[in-house]
Amino acid sequence: MKSTTRILGTIGMTLFAACATHAQSWTDNLYVHTDIGPAFLGNGPTLFRGESNSGGFFFAGREHFQADTGIRGDLSLGYNLTKSFAIEVESGAIWNPGPNPDDSFYQIPAMLNVMYHFQLNDSWRVYLGAGAGGVVSITHSLFHDPALSRPFSLDDSDWSVGYQAQAGIKYALTPHVELDLGYKFLGIDEYNYHFGRQGVFVENLRVNDLFTHSAQLSLTWKF
Repeated sequence: MKSTTRILGTIGMTLFAACATHAQSWTDNLYVHTDIGPAFLGNGPTLFRGESNSGGFFFAGREHFQADTGIRGDLSLGYNLTKSFAIEVESGAIWNPGPNPDDSFYQIPAMLNVMYHFQLNDSWRVYLGAGAGGVVSITHSLFHDPALSRPFSLDDSDWSVGYQAQAGIKYALTPHVELDLGYKFLGIDEYNYHFGRQGVFVENLRVNDLFTHSAQLSLTWKF
């Protein structure tokens, strides 16, 4: 009986050690990546049309979407498949102020990225990445018209399929911590917004081919 107990105990300890070793090696491939930096929004072509609720007037036209330099920040959880390739789940936020003080434009991307790393030496490595996912946008502006006693807000949100590319260089401070400087490009096919005010007008705004460029200072923590 004692021999059987010892054998079972030995088997149990061996299995536990094997599972612990496997779990440790799995977590060793995990990392967390966070970045922040200025975001530059391209002037995407827009198509707008509107009409009064009573049908008294109608207007339409084409312009370009405009916004000032803002800021982008992201947080991602990654897993190193090999020494060169990794996958990441990323989410973040981009804010760009409008040309007017009361205008704001937000984008919230959620991306799945594939990353490739090229080791230059013990401390430096270069990376390239590509990703795709969904992006939620929120727009806010105040409309001023001398015919109206008070300005009223134009607020709406929409989402679109997005894609991105990135590149940069990393420097290892310690075996677990890396700093990097990189560039990110985010592309959106289309946003559609619907604005309205009871008794005044209804307007539809479509933004096509909107591109965001950002320079990112990043920190990576490897488990």
